[in-house]
Amino acid sequence: MSRRFKSYLNNFEMKEKGKATFQSYIDLSDDEFDEEQDEEVEKVASAFFDNLHEPRKLQGERVIAGADSVLMFAPFSNRKQGISGHVFVTNFKIAFVTADKSSYPDGDNNRSSQRNKLLENTDIPLTCVDTIYQVSSGERRRKVIPGNTVTTPTKYLEIHCKDYQIHIFGFKFTPKDQVKQVTDAIAHFSYPSKDDLLFAYEFGHSSQFEDYQSPQYLVREDWEKELERLQCTTMWRVSDANYNFQISTSLPEYFITPINLLNTDIVKAVAQYVDKRIPTWSYTYVNGASLIRTSFMQPESDFKALEEKMYNAIKQSSGNDKDLFILDLGRICPSLLDIRTSHEKLKNIIMTDSAKDFYSSDSRWFSNLENSQWLQHVSSCLNAANHVVNQIIRESLTVVLKEESGCDMTCLVSCLVQLQLDPEYRTISGFQSLVQREWIIMGHPFQKRLHLIWTPDSNAELEQAPLFLLFLDCVWQLLQQFPSSFAFTETYLTSLWDTLHIGLFDTFLFNSCWQRKKFLSEGRKMTIFLPSAWDWKFQLGEEQLLLFNNPLYMLRTAYDLDHVVDSAKNALRLSGERLRENRYSLLLGNPPPTADVFALQEVILKPEVTASLIKLWSQCFLRWTIPAQIVGGGNPSQYMQQCVLAEEVVCLQHKLQLLTYQLQEMQCNSDSEDGNHLQQPKFRIKNPRPQSGLLFGSSSYQTTSKHLSTVYITSSFPFSPGVSQHTQHSLICGPLSRYLKDTEIDHDYAHDDDD
Repeated sequence: MSRRFKSYLNNFEMKEKGKATFQSYIDLSDDEFDEEQDEEVEKVASAFFDNLHEPRKLQGERVIAGADSVLMFAPFSNRKQGISGHVFVTNFKIAFVTADKSSYPDGDNNRSSQRNKLLENTDIPLTCVDTIYQVSSGERRRKVIPGNTVTTPTKYLEIHCKDYQIHIFGFKFTPKDQVKQVTDAIAHFSYPSKDDLLFAYEFGHSSQFEDYQSPQYLVREDWEKELERLQCTTMWRVSDANYNFQISTSLPEYFITPINLLNTDIVKAVAQYVDKRIPTWSYTYVNGASLIRTSFMQPESDFKALEEKMYNAIKQSSGNDKDLFILDLGRICPSLLDIRTSHEKLKNIIMTDSAKDFYSSDSRWFSNLENSQWLQHVSSCLNAANHVVNQIIRESLTVVLKEESGCDMTCLVSCLVQLQLDPEYRTISGFQSLVQREWIIMGHPFQKRLHLIWTPDSNAELEQAPLFLLFLDCVWQLLQQFPSSFAFTETYLTSLWDTLHIGLFDTFLFNSCWQRKKFLSEGRKMTIFLPSAWDWKFQLGEEQLLLFNNPLYMLRTAYDLDHVVDSAKNALRLSGERLRENRYSLLLGNPPPTADVFALQEVILKPEVTASLIKLWSQCFLRWTIPAQIVGGGNPSQYMQQCVLAEEVVCLQHKLQLLTYQLQEMQCNSDSEDGNHLQQPKFRIKNPRPQSGLLFGSSSYQTTSKHLSTVYITSSFPFSPGVSQHTQHSLICGPLSRYLKDTEIDHDYAHDDDD
């Protein structure tokens, strides 16, 4: 081996003391190299080191600052465990990269452990950063204020994220100039002052994406299809009065109004409403009663007659002579201030990285949770939706939802009402279409509410409130009370909340359709293209997407379990197994009329809102809090067993179908032998078993029989890595990839014989 190449190895070993060295990955002997190959070897070694010390970057992403010999501490390790590596600040994220690949449970194959296609497990999107704390010598801790330069030396840097995760970096062995550069870069780029300073601006210039094929409600046709689906085209119409945003920048270019309301009437009335948000249609029930959203009339407006004209047109489109039910949501739902204050208190009790702090506050958990009033706000929103549903279905009244802005609580309550009334919105595609229409297109100000843009104006903070999180929490409560009525799981809801903070999708990046169009069309270089959040394959792999599917919903909608059981009973009786029938008479006998195997629930959902039934959404709020995890239990354990059950039902249903085909073929053959020349059946006994579309039990991930380990499945699966003897591994490897690599379901249905 050449002296120069040995020098590369020695320098690397000295710089990365205590880590795996270059020799552990490339085995080089003296015989393989001679002096003539020195130059090539040095190029390979240089490229190898460069790859180790660079984060994976997206299109348009560039490194702004970096620091060497940084310690990333393991959660709840009291800053005594972690791994050493390099921190980079790019215009998109804070990236931690380690050259010690022995820290990765999968060895060199560390790519398989990333949580999605856009981010490594140790990456933090800048738009996900909530608060930054600097800890200097003497453990003095202070909040880093945007726009201020850090002057004191930094010992630790605590980054509190909007997904309730805490990342702690130590700079004991890092050069001081690098520490200052990284700290200033994080503080500066985590709080952009204009939307064109978001990474999405650069990313959109460097990439192109095709329009996601789902209703975006940016064109007239999408609205018309929804009216046709609800069979109300004779009462309501799509208005283009706001085409090219001529009358309002808060409303979309197309929206639905009463069929008797002319565009000229809309133009006259729009200026009299707050933010020019006139009454617009959201939904029509089968009895003709509809759901309307609107903001308040301007307080100084003298045109109350215009409001009466709008209401009369809505009343005519309701198909009856009943008066409208006008509901002021400000009186029964929490305000922005209430939600923001409650959320801050909730964060204070759930976000901790110290076991000592966690257990010291454990005795006050219920009182602290009560004082936050978060669950009370969830209950009040569900109660408001119940009230509206009762007016629509019992009284056949058209309901007008009013609030001052017309773009916050009206979004939330309107969506909850439609979820309770219409099963279509409980599918994944239907739910996404509902959110797209009621939240995105109708102008909920995501940029303001999520505080994506920082300004020194104190009023900006007053507009910050996680309304969409409150909505997702309400949907989660519905899912808990009606577990077989939704096609998606809580993992889908949590992933949706995380998607809001990646900062790449045009879906949740803007305050209105007008701002979105302006941002995408006025790029300095060329038109900007951004992906849709509903294109899940852009950020997640197939195995992650399988976790979105609810096995109980599949069992309820795809299979008539009572019919399956009856078919099984008939098959057993026909085969003459009287002994089994007598032995298991309770199972095979005629059940009572009310003892359905899988009783269908009502089409209309009516959740209970009492305090004893409203729970904390632990997967979303506590998934990173290791002491609060249930090892081997919780909802993920139940979900796993439900998937296994659904997989068995699919398998048994398939085998029953094959047995039926065999009996029919045998009957046909018997008739042919008796002289009855009947046509042979056109089916084939060998028939592939349909796939369940579920992760647990999916045949493509099963090879051997092995018991599940509690290291991989906790109540926070598939987000938090859970409890492991090697805590530092939890910094790198996600539980899903570890599960797919090391465990399988007991039975391999893929090798079942179909004959």
